[in-house]
Amino acid sequence: MPDRRVRRRERTRRSLLDAATELIATRGLEETRVEDVTQAADLGKGAFYNYFDSKETLVSALFSEAVERLDRLYLHDASHGSSFAERFRALVRQHEEFFAANPAVLQLFHQVRGVLLRGAGTGRLQPSVRDYLVRVARRLGRGAGEPPSDEDLDLAAALVGAVAGYHSFRVAAGLAPRKGTVERVLLEGVRPRSESA
Repeated sequence: MPDRRVRRRERTRRSLLDAATELIATRGLEETRVEDVTQAADLGKGAFYNYFDSKETLVSALFSEAVERLDRLYLHDASHGSSFAERFRALVRQHEEFFAANPAVLQLFHQVRGVLLRGAGTGRLQPSVRDYLVRVARRLGRGAGEPPSDEDLDLAAALVGAVAGYHSFRVAAGLAPRKGTVERVLLEGVRPRSESA
């Protein structure tokens, strides 16, 4: 059992992460400042820099933590399918469940992507996003022992981009995401169900 000082440090770090998650979900990544995070966590600004050297480091920690939780709760089961289609379907379903249960994470993933597309955050955020794609690619393709190929990474990016994009657009339009849509479109192609026959 960790000593009191270690537990206190962990609680303080957790308070900063939780405050940042809430603020980013309500204000957005760009509008959330370090001062806002420390104020919401009821800590002095100096406390922030005991744990994170920048806002980018904090956001990278949030992103990596979310990916770790997704992997631990869902993705580890996806690699047990016997065929590519089974693994793919499992990964789509698991991402859908995770994003439905964690809407703030879905927002964070989109906002991180936006920051990176503008050329910012490449120092710490980009490796975190790459790690996420590698994890998904390994579940889809060759497994944990082999480095994923470019094709594996392409498929991983298509899968996570489609699920996250579909969910965020449905929610933004005030519509509940429908299970099975992304899976069907990605595995069967784009055509209305009425033309499937």
